[in-house]
Amino acid sequence: MDEKSSAGKKTQGTSTFTLEEACDVEKNIGRQRSDLSEMHTPLLRIKTGRSYNAFAHEDADLFPDGGWRAWIVVLGSAIGLMTVFGVMQTISSIQVYIQKNMLKDVKISSTSWIFSVYMFCNLSVGIIAGPLFDLYGIKRVLIPGILLNCGGLYGTAFCSKLSHFIISFGLASGIGSGLMMNPLMSVISHWFLKKRGLANGFAQAGSVAGIFFPMMLRSLYPKLGYSKTMCILASVCVALCLISFCLVKDRRFVIADQEKIKERSLWQNIMAVLDFRSFKEKPFALLVGGLFFNEFSLLLVITYIGTYAETRGMSESDAYVLVAVMNSAGVVGKVVPNYFSDIIGRFNVLVLISLSMALSIFVLWLPYYNNVALYIFTCVYGFGYAGSYSMTPVTISQISLTRQFGSRYATAYFIVAFGNLISMPIGSQFINAQTVHNYNNMIIFAGCTTLVATTFFILSRTAIVGKRLIKFV
Repeated sequence: MDEKSSAGKKTQGTSTFTLEEACDVEKNIGRQRSDLSEMHTPLLRIKTGRSYNAFAHEDADLFPDGGWRAWIVVLGSAIGLMTVFGVMQTISSIQVYIQKNMLKDVKISSTSWIFSVYMFCNLSVGIIAGPLFDLYGIKRVLIPGILLNCGGLYGTAFCSKLSHFIISFGLASGIGSGLMMNPLMSVISHWFLKKRGLANGFAQAGSVAGIFFPMMLRSLYPKLGYSKTMCILASVCVALCLISFCLVKDRRFVIADQEKIKERSLWQNIMAVLDFRSFKEKPFALLVGGLFFNEFSLLLVITYIGTYAETRGMSESDAYVLVAVMNSAGVVGKVVPNYFSDIIGRFNVLVLISLSMALSIFVLWLPYYNNVALYIFTCVYGFGYAGSYSMTPVTISQISLTRQFGSRYATAYFIVAFGNLISMPIGSQFINAQTVHNYNNMIIFAGCTTLVATTFFILSRTAIVGKRLIKFV
């Protein structure tokens, strides 16, 4: 009996020790998995080869992928992005007016710095907005973003010199819109996985403001003058921002490793966002290369299409209409490609869009048959450029873990931002004389950079699944 009792006690003791040891081992495994996720290396094994699964690296149960609350967030994001994309798509209308009035004695290559600084700040601020979003949530980041974005627009209403425009519109409004854009787009990935493309498309349909803002400026400039018109634009943006602020909500406590984020200082979190290790992965590095050259040409087209139209004989009023037509096509371009991206693949759609943009430049814009052909070009290109914008976050998220998305998106656009900073000063050198011949040189330049971007997108896709044409990727 004593031996049996003793044996029983030994067995029981051994069992207890083994259970505790198993718990410790399980914790260690969890830590190792977390560390491996941060190293980015396992992701390549998941996303390459014939057994490719676009969602295998995520826990699908963490994402609602629908429901009223998730779609309310999409609505709030769309309304907030109206003030970001709406103003971004109105820069051509602003450029046309100030170039002919307040800055009529300034070279077009000099005024280009206003909008290149705006776009640079808009995109590069993502390295700050990303960690702020991860650390404090979306609403605390939106507050300074709204103040700077709308405050900069109010300041722009009273500018009269080049330096004033650069400070108010380029820096203040640019930084503010950058603080808003990254969180408003990133929050979608907290709620959606398999329907992320569609949800992102609906959110970016906030670019519908790009239709109304140019038409509003066209109508109010002659009646109220520049200052009052810009004040009205700023006030509309304030109202939209307040509605968006009330509707959006993040799920960072479910998605992100909050303990790890809070252990680091804000500066450490900001520096952690610049995830240059991701460039060791060919698909990501090539994708960013494509985005760099794509944005390089995009900014030239959407900024100077208005002044080009005037050079071809269109009135200033009709030039505003042309911008509105391009932005109208862009609204469709924000949604339709995202819908099909969930069916045939995000990279497949991005490649097709980029190729169509390049062809439209060389086939429709450069030959310039007549004004009708110019309107057709703006429709085709507007659809394409909006689609390429909306496909960027979903292609990056497809080759990233959700908790890595914010940092990878910010890192990508930190690089792309430098393309925006130099694209307009370089491209505008072609058109200082503002003749048709000068504009044709700029058009060729924009078309060639778009072809380079398309090549990078194709190479990025090939790095994921090889040369197979029929594949969801």
